[in-house]
Amino acid sequence: MLRTLFPVRLAQWLGPLLVAGVVGLVVAVVVVVSGIVDLSAAKPHPEGWARFLHYTFQQSTAFHAGPAAPADIDSPIRVAAGAAYFGQVCARCHGGPGLGQNPVVLSMHPRPQYLASDLPLAKFTAPELFRIVKAGVKYSAMPSWPAEGRDDEVWQLVAFLRALPTMSPETFQKLALVSHGNGAVSAPFGAMPPAHRYALRNDDEPPLASYNYRTPVFGFSGYAQSADPVSTCARCHGADGAGGGAFPNLTLQTPGYLARTLTAYAAGQRRSGYMQMIATELSPSQISTIAKYYSGLPRRSTEAPSGSPVTEGQQIALVGIPKVGMGPCAECHGVTRAADKAFPVLEGQGQWYLTNQLQVFRNGGRGGIGGQKRPDPMVVIAQKLTDDQIKAVAAYYAAQPPSVVQSFAAVKQPS
Repeated sequence: MLRTLFPVRLAQWLGPLLVAGVVGLVVAVVVVVSGIVDLSAAKPHPEGWARFLHYTFQQSTAFHAGPAAPADIDSPIRVAAGAAYFGQVCARCHGGPGLGQNPVVLSMHPRPQYLASDLPLAKFTAPELFRIVKAGVKYSAMPSWPAEGRDDEVWQLVAFLRALPTMSPETFQKLALVSHGNGAVSAPFGAMPPAHRYALRNDDEPPLASYNYRTPVFGFSGYAQSADPVSTCARCHGADGAGGGAFPNLTLQTPGYLARTLTAYAAGQRRSGYMQMIATELSPSQISTIAKYYSGLPRRSTEAPSGSPVTEGQQIALVGIPKVGMGPCAECHGVTRAADKAFPVLEGQGQWYLTNQLQVFRNGGRGGIGGQKRPDPMVVIAQKLTDDQIKAVAAYYAAQPPSVVQSFAAVKQPS
């Protein structure tokens, strides 16, 4: 009897297993084609299934956890930079200290967790949070980071998340929320511009007909449509445009450079999870207005200018590093009016920002302006610099008054 039910030879199992497989496949096809599976978002996952999915998610996150956190992961600069992104994007689903979650968001299943408490975030290490922020979570509406190669920005948001559970509502509002009406200029949206396709992360297939990857987009906060984009800009770059911390000083640059940069962000050619989100909402007329506004503000240093003794940073900026085939930075940055139009001014820019951007260049994560197909020369230049040399040249440029234009020819070249 048992031999009849359970064949001894392996070959005798093949027929029943094949039949069972075919029957299972037919049943699966019938279930899918018939549409009897209820995918309504109005119904939560069954409790057991929800626990299974969350456990799978936790195990996957731990297995694919990111690299070790930077030594300054909890620095105020990183926390403040991450707050800007959280307030613009994440808070709309996850709330914040003193603020609840949108009832539309709470109608999702699974529901986004309220992160302004110890419970959700305490389960994850910094590398695990990095993985979640960078890669997102399938089937949960948690998106991946929108810009390739910008791990520095991901770590900034991780730094903020680590600080969030103990953050007061007052600090959260100061760091993360926009105070509308503080912009000194109104930027009406203008006539509807022609649509332009922008680049997507992992855009390895043509967009489906039911999607529209075009700029300008209709954003979360509507600041572009309400003609108040400068208030959003001021949250990171300051009311005076001088930036600070992780954000650049906009008063130093020409309107042409600023407009090209915003356009490159909108097209996805220059990569930033922060700026691509902002720039894709702007119309061409708003980009022009913002560029003219910030370039028209008085030039000022991000940090208090200091003296400029002959240091390693000065040598790199004005002489270069001949032994590795690197010319002076001043060949492109701030030597002539032509260079001023083509390249960003570095004198008076923030030291932390310059250091970080050179590191991003070195890792190939920044992208370019204008869609050039050739590799950005800054990638090769940054790869020739050590960490200490990057810090030195950043410190030198940060110490220079923006009105001073140095000449690399005035520095004696080494024999």
